[in-house]
Amino acid sequence: MEQQQRDQLMQSMHRLKKMQPWPMTALSRGEFFMLHKISHLVEKEQNNPGAKISKLSKATDMSKPAVSQMLNSLENKGFIERILTKEDRRVVYVNLTEKGTKVLKKAHTEMDNLLRQMLEELGPEDTAELTRIADKLFKILEKIKKNETFIN
Repeated sequence: MEQQQRDQLMQSMHRLKKMQPWPMTALSRGEFFMLHKISHLVEKEQNNPGAKISKLSKATDMSKPAVSQMLNSLENKGFIERILTKEDRRVVYVNLTEKGTKVLKKAHTEMDNLLRQMLEELGPEDTAELTRIADKLFKILEKIKKNETFIN
């Protein structure tokens, strides 16, 4: 690849990361996605009082300590609660509080509005092309990371 192409790609990726609009003020991106995953796992496994931390770790591709740290923040803000069961006190479940459910619903609405606006501007062909290229880039980066040739 030419140096000019590398520079242009680097600059585009930097600008994109820097300019990602985030409509929420009450939640960071990470908090939004964690609440979303909790909600999804709770819906999926209705027989449990909440989502298991181990399953959250796997679903978010985050370490258990990182998940725990995020959950502490969400709990301090009143968005989640931790639940222990009498059957197995070693297992901790998390569930959204009423406040967490409300903030997640608002965040979904705002995210949907943002995505709708972006889709309108891009149009169907560019949206499909951007999605294809983003998926391809993700697979390339995932492959590089698995081969451990990526510099940490």
